[in-house]
Amino acid sequence: MAYQSAYPRQFQYVLSFLNLEQNGDPSLEDIALYSWFDNMIDICYEEAESFVGQPLRSVSLEYRYDAQKGVRGFEEEHSWKFIPYFANTQLTALQWRENEFSSYANMSANDYSWSQEQYANFIVIRNRMKGQIKATLQTGFTDANMPRTILQGVAEMVALIYKQSPMGGNWFGLNSVSTGGAGQNVSSALKTEIDWKRYFGAYVIRTV
Repeated sequence: MAYQSAYPRQFQYVLSFLNLEQNGDPSLEDIALYSWFDNMIDICYEEAESFVGQPLRSVSLEYRYDAQKGVRGFEEEHSWKFIPYFANTQLTALQWRENEFSSYANMSANDYSWSQEQYANFIVIRNRMKGQIKATLQTGFTDANMPRTILQGVAEMVALIYKQSPMGGNWFGLNSVSTGGAGQNVSSALKTEIDWKRYFGAYVIRTV
């Protein structure tokens, strides 16, 4: 039975980068290698997400802020708030509560709008100049719609780990590693070998 990766497209990018073919009837050794690739893909996505400051893989999250901290709009009782996440981000729910002891309630669609820009999103609200806002966001990409630049960047990261780490290990980010047996000393510094800006620079959170 063929191995089913948690990241089908990303997994194929890794194999292609390494010039490997997936065995349709994998041995136990093949399965161990493929599982290791999946673990490294997870680690590399975490590193890329740390670099850009926002999720790249699809996730639902909450963004909360005090309504009075929004920037005043052009009309009285209007305000807007910069939302830093922009990697395929959508607003799925918006709620408001008067204070910490109140319960959140859904806001009327007539009292807010979701404004999307190239590198930022904004929530524009009215009639809520005090209290607390809770925005529920769906942000990031599924494996099926992940941009190719991200797929390529993660594949290169996994390939560097594969080529420079012992099988089953991970030397990603280590400055130097001393190994026994043959007495080898390996200076890897794998993170410095990634062209972060080339692959992930477009997804770094902007400030306004």
